[in-house]
Amino acid sequence: MSPRTVKRRRRSKGQLTATAGAPITLLAQVTELVNENQALVRENRELHTIIARVTQAVHVVSSAPRGSRRSLRETAGRSTAPRGNGHRRQRRRITDPASLERRRAALAKARQVLAEKRAAEKATP
Repeated sequence: MSPRTVKRRRRSKGQLTATAGAPITLLAQVTELVNENQALVRENRELHTIIARVTQAVHVVSSAPRGSRRSLRETAGRSTAPRGNGHRRQRRRITDPASLERRRAALAKARQVLAEKRAAEKATP
């Protein structure tokens, strides 16, 4: 018994010409989708900046002490200023164990100092 061989069928010329128009239409559809996607990304970015401004304004109005209007305007203007790429900077994770330990120690020390400061303020009338 001989092993079976797989015979491959060749496409006829009729099949080749029937699909020749498909890549052009696919390219046109993909180009149109890419353009729509870019427009939606732009619109989404604009909407996000509007939401950020409204959120900041609500935060300023609802939680502001009455006497410091100038400082509020400065912080409001600074936080809504657009960044170069439109994204907030995300901090990298600290993976070095020594750095993590130093950071934890510094935070613990800062908490202790604040606790002592509050205790001293309570002790003096």
